Amino acid sequence: MNQERMQNMKKVISLMLVLVLALSCLAGCASSTPAAQTTAAATETTTEATTEAAAETAAEAEDYGTVVIENGDRTVTFTEMPTGVLCANLYSAENMVMLGLGDYIVGKNVHTNPAEVPLPELADAFENIPEIERSNENAVASGADLLIGQISAFKDTAWGSYEQLEAEGINCLTITGTIVPDETVEDIYTDIENLGKIFKVEDKAAALIADMKASIAETGSKVADVAEADKPNVFVFDMYKEDQIYTTAAGLESNLIELAGGINATRNQADSRWFYTSVETLIAANPDIIIINDYGSQTVEEKIAYITGNPACSDIPAVVNNKFLVIPLVTVMQDIRAASACQTMAEYFYPDLFA
Repeated sequence: MNQERMQNMKKVISLMLVLVLALSCLAGCASSTPAAQTTAAATETTTEATTEAAAETAAEAEDYGTVVIENGDRTVTFTEMPTGVLCANLYSAENMVMLGLGDYIVGKNVHTNPAEVPLPELADAFENIPEIERSNENAVASGADLLIGQISAFKDTAWGSYEQLEAEGINCLTITGTIVPDETVEDIYTDIENLGKIFKVEDKAAALIADMKASIAETGSKVADVAEADKPNVFVFDMYKEDQIYTTAAGLESNLIELAGGINATRNQADSRWFYTSVETLIAANPDIIIINDYGSQTVEEKIAYITGNPACSDIPAVVNNKFLVIPLVTVMQDIRAASACQTMAEYFYPDLFA
């Protein structure tokens, strides 16, 4: 497949060079009137630009080399730049667009969460990105030669297994945070850095990472002097099912709470990052603040009512003081939004420090 692409690229370059020669001949035959001279000059400029573009394309194909990405327990190798990327979620697509790589995206997943919309500043770029229903057949039909997604994307019941996709000529890149024991913002930096290497935009990737780090560092500097005893105890309320609450023991949202100067009330209380637990766990945690993750079919109001409507929760400080922080789930996932989510948390935890 790589050889076929190289042959096609050579054909394109040859055609462009023929066009350059033809335009040059036309320019030479033009009259010496001012209008003709202007046309000739414009033709010459276009010819030069076309020649440069052809040369750059040829150079890129010739000089790409080999890029090796260590992706969990898999090694992903690129011997040429991908030409079509299928993003299995919004987050990978946003990272691509932020790096100026939007034109490479051939599609993204169909969003099921009303809150799963691109950042306002990226909305125009996303208008031209088609949404594709999840299936292996659609992955192949998209024409993608690279699929980026969470580990759950690479299943027979999703876009296809690693082995299946690779056999079909589609390279697979898994979002780092979904294949490490305990996800942190460092894993987002790794994902952005990987894209920089694959698409030869290392400088842009470094700049984007630097911006995120600077934002988180600024937030951290404002809460750095808060004593451990004064940090708020924070409980994450993701969703509920009958008498069970879904919350987090580790992972990115927990990491962001800590970076914002808080304490995750259920840190390390389960072997998995997310787990179901009883209302009694919430009561025992006695949180000062409850974060409500906003997504899915359960509304924020329904989630809060689930807590406030239970008399056993009436003495929890967060309930007494109405300290519910609503966080759109999309802001605490694997992309650039994590920095702003960290700031939002810190501002809510310590309003006086950000006044």
